Amino acid sequence: MIRYALGAALLALLIPLGVMASPVSASPPVTQSTSIVFDPGPKNRCFGVVEEFPDLPAGPQSTYYDTSGCRAVDNELRADDGCFGRFPYTDSSNRKACPAWDFVTVNWKSDQRTKYPGYDGQVSGNSGSPLKLGLENNAQQVGDCKLREVAFSYHYPSSSLRRPAAGQHYNFADGRLKVSYDALAKQSGPYACGEKRAILTTDLIYNDGARKNVISVVHFNPGKFMQPNPDGVFWNNNCQDNTCRVTVQGQEIAAGTTSRVSVDFTAIAEKYRSYLGGVAVAADSKVIAIQMVNSTVGADLRTEVSNASVTLEPPA
Repeated sequence: MIRYALGAALLALLIPLGVMASPVSASPPVTQSTSIVFDPGPKNRCFGVVEEFPDLPAGPQSTYYDTSGCRAVDNELRADDGCFGRFPYTDSSNRKACPAWDFVTVNWKSDQRTKYPGYDGQVSGNSGSPLKLGLENNAQQVGDCKLREVAFSYHYPSSSLRRPAAGQHYNFADGRLKVSYDALAKQSGPYACGEKRAILTTDLIYNDGARKNVISVVHFNPGKFMQPNPDGVFWNNNCQDNTCRVTVQGQEIAAGTTSRVSVDFTAIAEKYRSYLGGVAVAADSKVIAIQMVNSTVGADLRTEVSNASVTLEPPA
């Protein structure tokens, strides 16, 4: 079962978020539909690749980035030099910013990018127009049965995740958190391992006071790597190690067909509150990351993501 615990939820948990660790004030509830990401879509080629491995010390590595679509840091809340070591972007006024979004990988190494077997994050389209992101996660012929993941991720509290004001952050409790995007998934070839995992999930990671909560919603699961319980839960960790993780059944999409995926994370948190420490959405529930995750074990899976929207809607 540990393999499931170290699934899609691991991605954002491994990303160093030191710039988010200081206590900050919560924002007031939204009064209208509000995007909480700077680059919905995404539309701008302003990204990096973060590679994470269980055997490396804490801290990301970036072997590839694109700053060609990074806009001027015209909002002081976007200024952030915390990523400059791996993302050397400086605008015309010498202000630095983190990527608008990242590709994030688990258990792939830099020399395996654009290879087969291997992984890739592909970007189609010009900056300023909707981009199509291709996530290649091809592990069928690697020769082991390690979990491998490739994700599209919004996870910076500055250039990626919006802040309503200096010293504030958007809260999961500030409205109904909804995520939607166009998704395609296609698994090819046989499975090389007993665990027939080739799935697409939408993940929310948030701080619930001193605890971290992770909700993973499964949309594509051709190998039926697990069967959900009658309540729709594939797996949960019983809130061990001060982290509550739950993986649940969501809207299913057909293989090879682009479909609009919609997730109401507030409704899911309310439904599965017993797996999240008994509280659906605590008053101080800081949003850390939103991710669309391609996750495999001994399988080849291509997913595509475009036209992503991450919004808070006014509370009912």
